Amino acid sequence: MKAFPIATLIVTVLFATPSLAKPSAQQSFVTIEGDLKKAAWWVLADFHPFTTEVRGIPANQIRQNWCKATEFRKDLIPRELLFEGNVDAKAVSGLSFAVEGHFDGSATNQVALVGVYQECSGQKGRFILVLDQLAGGKAKIRFVSAVQTDRQFGALNKGEDNTIVTWSCMECDGFSVLKWDRKKRKFDWLPEPHEP
Repeated sequence: MKAFPIATLIVTVLFATPSLAKPSAQQSFVTIEGDLKKAAWWVLADFHPFTTEVRGIPANQIRQNWCKATEFRKDLIPRELLFEGNVDAKAVSGLSFAVEGHFDGSATNQVALVGVYQECSGQKGRFILVLDQLAGGKAKIRFVSAVQTDRQFGALNKGEDNTIVTWSCMECDGFSVLKWDRKKRKFDWLPEPHEP
């Protein structure tokens, strides 16, 4: 990983696509506080949500006490953090910020995504949403899980048997598995496997 000479790195993200929501010139989506030689960037990262909706759904309709919620996107993370050499570290590890599928076994297209939220009181955390993708670009919430944390990084990948695997880091064993429960007719977390 590229070393940075200062202990605190504040990154301003530039965008190539003007139609996408972006932070103001004075605001950064990601700030890094600490020494990148001693810890991974996703451990040191503090994310600053700047949008009031996710895929057309207002933040306060996801959770009533949310004022901001921003979906993680690759173009919001500074290139020098995601890329080491010319290699995309996320692609190599098989992780993404959004995955599509038919997670409940129906014909409806669904997307699972992760992001950062901020309550109106100022508290922040990470969230995962599973949305039905409806006609006309509309989305319907099927599942939401949120955890208040100082380490908001999250990523996803598709697991076996239509599961969604959620990660709180890029190179660790910190994952949880979300699966559609046909009997309960809802998404539910699978129990963690016990160590032998």
